[in-house]
Amino acid sequence: MNAALAIPGVLFPVFSLLAIGMVLRHVGFVGEDAAKGLNKLVFYGALPCMLVSSISGAPMADGSALASVCLALATLATAAIGWFLAPILGIARASRGTFCQTVLRSNNAYVGIPVMASAFSGNPALNETGMALAVMTLAPCLLLYNVLGVAFLLRPEGGDGSAAGQRAPWRSLLRVAAGALRNPLILACLTGSALLWAREKWGFALPTPIARTVSTFGDMATAGSLLALGASLTPARLRAAFRGACVASLVKLVLCPLAGLAICSALGLPPVHRYVVMTFLACPSAVASFVMAGEMGGDSRLAGSSVALSTLLSPVSLGLVLLLFLPR
Repeated sequence: MNAALAIPGVLFPVFSLLAIGMVLRHVGFVGEDAAKGLNKLVFYGALPCMLVSSISGAPMADGSALASVCLALATLATAAIGWFLAPILGIARASRGTFCQTVLRSNNAYVGIPVMASAFSGNPALNETGMALAVMTLAPCLLLYNVLGVAFLLRPEGGDGSAAGQRAPWRSLLRVAAGALRNPLILACLTGSALLWAREKWGFALPTPIARTVSTFGDMATAGSLLALGASLTPARLRAAFRGACVASLVKLVLCPLAGLAICSALGLPPVHRYVVMTFLACPSAVASFVMAGEMGGDSRLAGSSVALSTLLSPVSLGLVLLLFLPR
């Protein structure tokens, strides 16, 4: 139960930074322009550096491919569930894409990895192999998260059902592909994967000064993202998107892990692998979903409120995963 007791220690810094961002905005220290500028810095700089550093430096682990398949399938299932449930649950049509990308993206790097590190620390046999498995399971899915996020947030031409949209569906696909290739998070995932492959194939690694620079810049992603999020979460905005955030949190923290459990059981995933996948799926919505929604013209109020509310509720989902699936 040490890991369960450690969850508040992991989540407290998250809420502290959110609160600091809100206070700075309330007292006028950070204005609207400053919050938007910080958002851009994180989206185009810090988050890509964090992804390149974490993926390229990940250790190899046996069995991670099957765990990645389960995580990817659960992500796709959640995206499909969110897409079809959104209008039934009262999500506005204009916010449908934001809703879907919010429920499929998990805060795995800032919540999932630390929670698993704490859980595995009490078991020397699992500590090194378990963390290697976690990182290698997550790495391929980071690309999937960002591709799906771009696809849901892009507004295809003729997306209102017009004849133009029906005559040329390939244009929408081209816009999704072009948007994905321009997205800095997707480019970072591809770069990190290429560096990982080069390391395993030829022993290549970035020169130490460059690697440290990238890693140091990436270290500001957590604080920068959360401060930008907090600065945007005025009480009026939280109230305006509260109902949608409740729905998104329900899908993210309940339906997403249930879909993952069904897939893991069907594919016969081993206990340690199952715990890794279930922990990732039980995490709150990723801060990056708010950043991406703000940069791509999505419903940033819904995304931001969903991140905050799902983070507040995530100790319940993470605690249940720890109790039910952590190998003893």
